[in-house]
Amino acid sequence: PRLESDTHLISTGSARPLEDAFRIAQLGLVDWLHRDFGLSRLDAYQLATQASESPLANVCDANYTCVAKLRREWLPPGSTHRDAHWRLRESARALG
Repeated sequence: PRLESDTHLISTGSARPLEDAFRIAQLGLVDWLHRDFGLSRLDAYQLATQASESPLANVCDANYTCVAKLRREWLPPGSTHRDAHWRLRESARALG
């Protein structure tokens, strides 16, 4: 799954062994950067390699889960999912 916060783009990977979960999360982030921000695959790979944060969680259940996070401030111009995160953020603000 791909997640967005106000500060990060987040890709997750869940698998066994742990190395596969890590690889899935990183590849998801690279693909996302390539698709939505127009980076070449190699540029997306280099950005993810140098700038991603990779906390580990859920390493005791049936599958291991890793996330690859990239700060929005380091992204090139572009948008994800037709700006769904920001539209939902504004809708929530209007309700509050």
